[in-house]
Amino acid sequence: MMKFGRRRALLIQAAFGIVGVTITLIPNFYAIIFGRILYGFSCGVIAVVTARLVEETMPLKLVSLMSALYCVSFPLGSFFSDLLASILPADTDTAALKATNNTMIIFGLPLLLYAV
Repeated sequence: MMKFGRRRALLIQAAFGIVGVTITLIPNFYAIIFGRILYGFSCGVIAVVTARLVEETMPLKLVSLMSALYCVSFPLGSFFSDLLASILPADTDTAALKATNNTMIIFGLPLLLYAV
């Protein structure tokens, strides 16, 4: 990916992420698994490329601040995903899990983030 340039790598991986999230919204077990794998691969590449892109494009006096903000974004993402899990029913209540569509809301949320 890096031979195409970091910006282009970000755009290509964002497209892979959008496709992965869209596939995840199909209510089929194998589609969800495949979509999550594709989305996870996209997030992994974006995480590596973004760190290098921040170092290369930011003015030298802002690199330490932006790198710190980038590092803080990972635990914040974990925290917000835990908060989103609170809208799901309990694991033991299988009837409520089957009846709710909250998982589709959680799986589809990255589409909104890609739009920003």
